[in-house]
Amino acid sequence: MIAHAPSTEIPRYQEIVSILLKEIDGGAYRVGDRMPTEFDLCARFDVSRHTVREALRKLEDMGLISRRPGAGTVLAATTPDSRYINSISSLDELMQYASATRLEVLRSEPIEADAGLAALLDCEPGTPWVRVDAQRWAADTRMPFCLTILYVRGDFADIVPKVGREQVAVYRMIEESHGVTVREVTQDIEGVVLDADTIAALGVPSGSAGLRITRLYLGADGQVFEGAINIHPADRFRYSMRLQRQSDPPSGRKGTRS
Repeated sequence: MIAHAPSTEIPRYQEIVSILLKEIDGGAYRVGDRMPTEFDLCARFDVSRHTVREALRKLEDMGLISRRPGAGTVLAATTPDSRYINSISSLDELMQYASATRLEVLRSEPIEADAGLAALLDCEPGTPWVRVDAQRWAADTRMPFCLTILYVRGDFADIVPKVGREQVAVYRMIEESHGVTVREVTQDIEGVVLDADTIAALGVPSGSAGLRITRLYLGADGQVFEGAINIHPADRFRYSMRLQRQSDPPSGRKGTRS
């Protein structure tokens, strides 16, 4: 069986975003100007309407454009929001997030789970893991926007040297190297006051607020094989999420009681 390396090809919508960003920066549009229509962009770039809408969604998330039904797309700002905007609705987008940013590893060490870590990772105390601390950077950020603490289960420790050297999601490295399949990813988001380690790693003022996002990756056996804690200063990050209804609601009940 031939293992195919994950593609590093830039998504087409991201290429469109890059081109439009250069045009905005170059003064092709002024604040308040109408932007090209979806139809015009489809014809210009020879892409589907879905691809164009994804590109426009990214620009909207960056705070650059405003879209209103009947009013078209208007340039709202010429400078993107200084915060890194994370928009994830699937594992595929999570993989793109990893390939669009980079990790700079600060330190790594083998550890054994104490009671607290065992409760977090749903494993037995004493289970071997490798902890990796890293800064996460994006191409358009001048400072790291996140401190990432990774926990890789000990039996997959051989992939740790690749972390920070390859712009590939860690769970994907494990899948490719060990044939593990992600069955489920859990995610918890909470507001925190940044601790001393995060303040030192990211260079933020003492007492700063932030978001802590904890993701656990479970394999087909239901066991956690990777944990990731991402800690973001409030002024460098925004989490964006869009929810879509998958099916129509049941039609059996035609009304509600107040």
